[in-house]
Amino acid sequence: MNNDKKSIPPQLAQKLLQWFIKDELAEEVLGDLDEKYYYSIKNKSTIRAKLNYWYQVLHYLRPFAIKNYWSNSNFNNMHLHNIKIGFRSLNKNKGYSFLNILGLTLGMAVALFIGLWVHDELSFNKSFNNYETIAKVMVEHHNEGQDIGVGSVMPPGLGTHLRENFPSQFEQVVIARSRPEEVILSNNGDNFTETGLFLQKDGPELFSVNMLSGSRAGLTDINSILISQKLAQKLFDDEDPIGKTLKYNGSRELAVTGVYEDFPSNSVLKGFDFLAPFELYIDGWSDVTVWDNYFTEIFVLLPDKANLAGTNELIKDLLQPHVSGPGERLLFLEPMKEWHLFSEFENGQRVLSQRLKFVWIMGLVGVFVLALACINFINLSTARSEKRALEIGVRKSVGSRKDQLIQQFLVESLIIAFLSFCITVILSIALLPAFNDLAGKNISLPFSEPLFWLISLGTTLLTGIIAGAYPAFYLSSISPIKSLKGAYRVGSRASLPRKILVIFQFTISITLICGTLVIYNQIQFVKSRPVGYGKNNLITLQKRTSELYGKYDALQAEFEKSGAVESIGEASYPLTNTLGNNDGFDWEGKSPSFNPSFNTVKVNYDYGNTVGWEIIEGRDFSREFKGDVRKSVIITETAKELMGFDEAVGKQLKFNNDYYSDPEITIVGVVKDMIKGNPFEKPKPAIMFLTEQSLQWMFLRINPTMGTPEAITRIENVIKTVAPNTPFDYSFVDEEYDQKFRSEERVGSLITMFSVLAIVISCLGLFGLATFVAEKRTKEIGIRKTLGASTSSLWGLLSKDFVSPVLIASVLSIPLAYSLLDAWLAKFEYAINISWWYFIITGAVALLVAIVTVSYQALKAALINPVNSLKSE
Repeated sequence: MNNDKKSIPPQLAQKLLQWFIKDELAEEVLGDLDEKYYYSIKNKSTIRAKLNYWYQVLHYLRPFAIKNYWSNSNFNNMHLHNIKIGFRSLNKNKGYSFLNILGLTLGMAVALFIGLWVHDELSFNKSFNNYETIAKVMVEHHNEGQDIGVGSVMPPGLGTHLRENFPSQFEQVVIARSRPEEVILSNNGDNFTETGLFLQKDGPELFSVNMLSGSRAGLTDINSILISQKLAQKLFDDEDPIGKTLKYNGSRELAVTGVYEDFPSNSVLKGFDFLAPFELYIDGWSDVTVWDNYFTEIFVLLPDKANLAGTNELIKDLLQPHVSGPGERLLFLEPMKEWHLFSEFENGQRVLSQRLKFVWIMGLVGVFVLALACINFINLSTARSEKRALEIGVRKSVGSRKDQLIQQFLVESLIIAFLSFCITVILSIALLPAFNDLAGKNISLPFSEPLFWLISLGTTLLTGIIAGAYPAFYLSSISPIKSLKGAYRVGSRASLPRKILVIFQFTISITLICGTLVIYNQIQFVKSRPVGYGKNNLITLQKRTSELYGKYDALQAEFEKSGAVESIGEASYPLTNTLGNNDGFDWEGKSPSFNPSFNTVKVNYDYGNTVGWEIIEGRDFSREFKGDVRKSVIITETAKELMGFDEAVGKQLKFNNDYYSDPEITIVGVVKDMIKGNPFEKPKPAIMFLTEQSLQWMFLRINPTMGTPEAITRIENVIKTVAPNTPFDYSFVDEEYDQKFRSEERVGSLITMFSVLAIVISCLGLFGLATFVAEKRTKEIGIRKTLGASTSSLWGLLSKDFVSPVLIASVLSIPLAYSLLDAWLAKFEYAINISWWYFIITGAVALLVAIVTVSYQALKAALINPVNSLKSE
């Protein structure tokens, strides 16, 4: 029996052959294969015979031998016929086809770009292998009489405590600097200012850093550094960086122990071009056991399926024993998946973040813009029903069923949709770099991902069906008797749905235009806000090497000689951020439970004069008052208001922090609020302490009578003279301040772009409808002209039907735009009021654009010779 089975040709191969080979070839080919099979068994072996049989079967998988399934299927023949008719219809009506394809292409392009943008936002941080189990330690600040504040800045001692005492709750605990740091890295005399992160040695493993060379364990030595692929190329070209050394801030040498792949732009480590040991950052001035200095963030790796609520309860009170003063500090863990879109809190409660709101808004904009394009298709198709009435009547009279006509019109819609998609893909390849630049992203088209094609083609199919469904059912319902008699006419009721859709189009377009106007004015309003200091002609230098410390007088003298600098001052922090915050202040009349935080900054005598702060009460620090050092402070007007003083000068404060001052200090001056943090928010109360020590940040007021390039050159020469080994690195304060508006400006730019496209798509639909109306009323226009109608009256006659929907849309857009924009402005503490003239302007712009769009066809029709008009029918 086994021998009989061996002698039978492979049945699976036979069935495969019979399935695909043409019927006229099947018998002959099977006979030949059987003959060769039995010959091979007799003269060779069974295995070789079967392998050869399979080879021959697969060899017949060629066009000449394969059945023509398409031609043998009535179903396929019908669809092939519909496709041919569809292309003929597009070719016959080139103008309408062009408008439909252009409108859908623009709508699909907007939807595609927004879809990519939304996907980029939703996939933030998902490139990390431990995305599901990484968390960050957060703290709630509970102070009586104040809203609950939430933050992530911790003392390093907490991280050490978690690592040593909670090994079963945390697989890894990593302490990192709470913010990225800029340092100067040098190689062969070339200096580069780079941004990176200082973190403990387990950090690269925690974040699953993708190493290109070296290993994640490269931060075990304090004098080591990991660099990004981009930085490696910049520093070493094509050389292997491993083992080579870099100069760190002009002095210390660090060994390159690894090169990692650049972090994705949608990750928390975006733009970090180096990772360095946390011990290098704190070397000489702190350690990992201190509890009284808040300057780190603590990241943990949780076990799989960890009980987050239980762990939060376990660690909740760990910080409280190390807190001085009133109030509670309660800890909790925030998973990585919540860092980007779900990390906004109000009074201790997680709320819908502004970022997530914007993601929703962008998604809705994409849907609406694509809907506008679909509306164009619907309107143009139904408006042209009279043109196609005779065709429908003939087809029905020869036996076409309603469902067949519906299929035909849906196929035409799908052809337009898929042609538009093909053009959209080509367009997106060309425009994606510009979109990335506008949106501040680094998005690529994921052509290699099946999910991208599945979603894209599925959306295209759905778009084609949605756009074509109503016209298909509408056109297929036309009476064949009326159409063949030429009695079919579109009544006023038939135009009502088109007007409603036009109103919807322009309501959305006007709302977007209004949004653009409000966003622009909000940004300009905040940009013109007084900042409390003179940010123009002011540069900042960070003392990155010890060479610049203790040389203030020498630098001041040399800068004065150079003529490039009007004044020089120093501070412990930059002017354009609110770093350095402390509570624990006490004053007369303060409630014991009230413990507000102040922005605390150490400055020298010349700081106020250099930055240009404005004294509104009392005096500035002065060398004439030697007792000012460590005993006197200057506060801002918001700090004065918070303290409840009518007159602040002369009032005593108590502050037990030896780094800043003596325990008892006196207020000697009040300055106008300085906008150092978020310019859209209220200013943070600040207290400035006088010191004669060298401070980290130097501020130079450039001589306005000298050209900036010349002044910078002279300043650099002074730095090289006084501190020859210090790299020259500076920034303009006004440019740093302008960076604070980039996020809102991107929002405005994106909304502006989509508003323009929305109004263009809407106008394409109006243009098509105006063209159709002008063609339809050609004879009427000719008669009216022969009876003496003027060109202007004919223009008004043809235009009024399109002006009224736009006017209605202008009115309907007011409550929609107001509610959306009022909600957007509510997030800003410093914001404009939405004035009535925003809606007047946007409505007028939309109306003007609509009139211009329609006027071309209206005037064209009105100027036609009436003789030709009457001959046309």
